[in-house]
Order: sequence, then structure tokens, then C-alpha cells
Amino acid sequence: MQEARTVPVAAPGVALRAGRLVLLALVCLLLAVPLGALTGWDPGELWDSGARPLTIAAAVSGLALVVLTARTVLRLPGATNRRELVVGAEGMDVVEHPKWWHRGGRARVGWDDVQVVNAPGPGELLELYLTRDVPGLPAFAAAEVAVEADTLIEGVRIPAPRLRLGEPVSRDVAEAVAAWRPDLFYAGTGVDQWFTPPQAAGPRPVALPSGAAGPGTPGTPEPPEVPRPAGPVWLDHGEPWPRLLLAILAQVAVLVGGVVLMTDPFGLPTVAAGLIALVLLVPVLFCCLTLPVTLWLLPRATAGVGILVSAEGLQIVRKRRWRPRALERSTVGWDWVQAVVTRRAFDAVPSRTGRRRVVDLYLHENPPLPVPLPGVGADAAASEHAGPDAVGTGRLVRYPATRLRLTYRHDLEPRGRDAWPGDGSPVRLPAHQLRPALLAFRPQLCHGFDDLWEGTG
Repeated sequence: MQEARTVPVAAPGVALRAGRLVLLALVCLLLAVPLGALTGWDPGELWDSGARPLTIAAAVSGLALVVLTARTVLRLPGATNRRELVVGAEGMDVVEHPKWWHRGGRARVGWDDVQVVNAPGPGELLELYLTRDVPGLPAFAAAEVAVEADTLIEGVRIPAPRLRLGEPVSRDVAEAVAAWRPDLFYAGTGVDQWFTPPQAAGPRPVALPSGAAGPGTPGTPEPPEVPRPAGPVWLDHGEPWPRLLLAILAQVAVLVGGVVLMTDPFGLPTVAAGLIALVLLVPVLFCCLTLPVTLWLLPRATAGVGILVSAEGLQIVRKRRWRPRALERSTVGWDWVQAVVTRRAFDAVPSRTGRRRVVDLYLHENPPLPVPLPGVGADAAASEHAGPDAVGTGRLVRYPATRLRLTYRHDLEPRGRDAWPGDGSPVRLPAHQLRPALLAFRPQLCHGFDDLWEGTG
């Protein structure tokens, strides 16, 4: 019988509060020294009109120093006491030991109170979604209410209390929970996990919890059908011409208009003309620097970068570094692809072009794909993985594997629904039509595509 594991939790301490007190004491000293030199601390002169503002400032800062010092001393036991999480057969005990006048607290989160344990990446955040409020939880482990807007995993009854643990204790707690209840960990594929139970390592070793359905199993919502084009689908990741022309014309207008206005074509008074010229000098000089750079980068910005999806596989076309129009082409056939998985957790991650999600293509070991991918432009990344990045992918993918990560705009996805032809002709589409293109050619490999075209944009 294994023993319960105790994970110590560091108390916040008083270093930060002490630093604030020292800083405030220095302010008080800087106010008190000149005040004493001016008035000699004579009560009558302290309220003199010349010293009154300095007296008020010194009094306020001194009062604030006294109040903050008393508050720091009052909270000192609670900021320096011993805290720990004890993970055992019955659940997880959250313990805050008493110290001096701080009473401490103890509460148990039973395993029956936990809906699911989630370890979303990036970072090492551990989330425990609970079935009920646990009374008596110490303040350092207080639960918050999770609502649908900020709950990225499926299968959770919300609203629900959510207990969050961060670094450095999250990994130790995750390992301890996995030792007792590995079945509580999130078993889907939609969220990238930084921790998975050891039982998830290997192809299809983990059974789904009762009531959960995996991709392709009965009860799982089916994605909509997408007509398969007769030819390949080109997903354009290049910069749109209207945006480039607008940027060039705007810089030319500022440059030409600024130079013209600086010559005083309206015959304004000397002072007004000088002020206008002085104000326009900065944008004119800025455009003198940026316009040549924009024109030099124009061939690079108009290079044909994107992703070609066809019956044979995918070809990722990116720009070669330091060469204006040279391209890098990376190709992978469908026979190398094990699974295609939508990761919903990235829906809330803002990027340069807006909110995005990612689609992960899991390839067999040692595919004909360079890692990392060469070039720049199309938003794609390849990485090698020795083990699963989620319990769900452990059922779908044989590891070690190579993960090809492609991004798309989920909020813009519905805009391309009518662009898919019914006659099967080849198409050229925006980059946000990545998932329909993948689903059109290999629907049997796609997982988590049931919300296709449901974004709002």
C-alpha cells in the first residue's frame, strides 16, 4: 500500500511588504529632514503657510507608514507559516498550519468531489474542476467559479468550482494525483497537456472514463461533410495586396504631404509655419526610413507562401530567410500522418493576426519533414515528442512521433463555408479554411472537428 505524499507549499513571506515599508520610510525621511531644518520642529512654524504643504505630506506619509507596519505585523504569521498539500487514498488535504495568532486551516478535497484534473500548457498550471464547493479551504488554495467562457476542456459540468495550482508545486501534485487516481486526468485531445499520467505513454493504452467518448466512437458529434475538390486546395498565407498598397500609399502621402506643408504654401506667419514644420519633421523622417525598407521587402511580402492540401498530402511553402522571393517547400504524405487533432485551448491566445487555434498533425517517427521547419511566413512548426501531450492523443498516436502544428483563425472560419464548390473543382482559399481542407481529403484522420464553421467572425 503506497503512502500519502506531502507537497510543501512555500508561503509568500514578507520580503515584498518589508521592501515597501523601507521605501515608504525613506520617503518619510526625505520629507522630515527638510521639514525639521525649516521649522526646527516648532509647532507654530510647522503650520506656517510656507511649511504647511510639507507638513501635511510628512504627516500623511508617516500615518501610512504606521498603518502599513501594523498591517504587516498582523499578517506576519499567516505569511510565514507552513503550508502543504497531502495527496492520499481519500483525496487531497489542503493544510495551513497555525502560527502565533494565525489559526490556520485544513480541508479535504475528496476524489468524489473532483470532476476532472486538467494540466493545460503552455506553462505548468494544474486545474482541479470540482463538483461542489469545499468548505474551509485555506486562502492560498481558494477555489474560483469556472464558467463556460474560460473553460476550454469538454465534459465538465459548469459552472463549477475550480482549484488552480501553479509552479513550483503543480508538477509534484500532478505526479501524486496520478499515482492514486490517473483516471481523473483529462482524457480528451482538445487541450495540450504538459503532464499526462505514466499510463498514457504508448499507443492506445488508456481507457476512457465512463461516460466519455473518444473521436470516432458512438455518441461523438460528427463533423459536417465537406465536398472533396477534384484538385488540390491552396491555403494562402501571403500578405494581401490591398494592405500592402495601403501601407505604401500612406507612407508616400505622409512624406509628400509633410514636405509640401513644411515649405509653407499658405503663407502663414513665421512662428506658426515653424511650429507646423517642427511637428511634421518627425513623421517625415520616420517615413524616409520606413518607405525604402517597405519597398525592399515588397518582393518578400508578395512571395507565394501557404499550405497546399491535396490527395497526396500536404506541402508547406515558406519564405527562405534573407532571400526576397526564394521559397522553402516541405512535403509530407498522408501515409505518414497518424492523426489530425484540433486543440481548442488556443482559441483564447491572441496572435499578430487575431485570435487563433491550432491543428496538430501527428506523424510517424522520422518523417521526411525537417525539424524545425525551414523558412518563415506560413505559421507552422514541427517538433519531436517522445510521449503523449494529452491522454487522448495517447490513444490515437504511436510514440515517439513528430508533431506538425498549424494555426488558423477559428472566428473567421465560417466566412469560407460558401466558398467550397459543389462541383469538385480546385479551390484557392484563405488560411482560415485549414480544417475544411483537411477534412475534405482525410476525414477518417480528423478528431475534434465537430465545431467546424461554428466560430463567430
